[in-house]
Amino acid sequence: ARRRADVSRGRRRFPPGSALASPPRDAMGKTELTKTEKKYNKKDVFALKEIFDDADVDRSGEIDAAELRKALNRSNLGDAADDFFKAIDKDGSKKIGFDEYLRAYYRKASPQEIRDMMLWVYPPKVEKPPEPKRLSEAQKAEIKSIFVLYDLSDNGLLDKKELLEALADTGYDDDEIEEMFEEYDTNGDGDIDLQEFERMLEHAYLS
Repeated sequence: ARRRADVSRGRRRFPPGSALASPPRDAMGKTELTKTEKKYNKKDVFALKEIFDDADVDRSGEIDAAELRKALNRSNLGDAADDFFKAIDKDGSKKIGFDEYLRAYYRKASPQEIRDMMLWVYPPKVEKPPEPKRLSEAQKAEIKSIFVLYDLSDNGLLDKKELLEALADTGYDDDEIEEMFEEYDTNGDGDIDLQEFERMLEHAYLS
C-alpha cells in the first residue's frame, strides 16, 4: 500500500540566537557560558527574584508603592519607600517590573545583559504541539454502521466492489476510490477491514 506522508529525518536546526537553539559547547562538550553568565552570578539574580516575588503580594508580576512600603517596613526602611519607588520606577508606570528591579541593582549592566538576566528567571515557554484530533466513539459507531451496511458478504471485509458502492454518493469518482483502496489496504490482502475503513474516513470526519 502506498504512503503519502513523508517522514523528516535528522534533528531540526534552529537559527543561532534562537531561544530553542542548543547552547554552544566547548571542545570537551561542556556548555559554554555566555558573556552575561561570565559577568554576573545567576544565583544572585534568582535570589533577587525571590525577594521581588516576596514583595509582590498580589502575584501580579509587578510591585506597587504599597507593596514596596510593606516590604521595606520589615527592615525599618518604610519611611524611604516613596523615594526608593520613584528611583526604581523609571518608566513612571506606578509599577516596578523585575527588569527595573534588576537595573536598580545592576546599574552598570547593559540593556542586553538585563534582557539575558530576565531570560534566566523568565525562560521562553515552549508551546506543546496540539493534541491530534481523534474520532469520537459516536463517529466510530457511525463509520461502523456504514461499514456493516455495505459489507454485503457479511465477512467483516469490504472488497473493491463493496467499497465503490459504499462511497458512491460521497463525491469521489471511481478512480479516486480505487486509489483510496490501494492506499488504505495497508496489509495488501485485497480487502478493506473496519480499521482500514476508519482510517480512510477519518480525515473527512475530523476536517
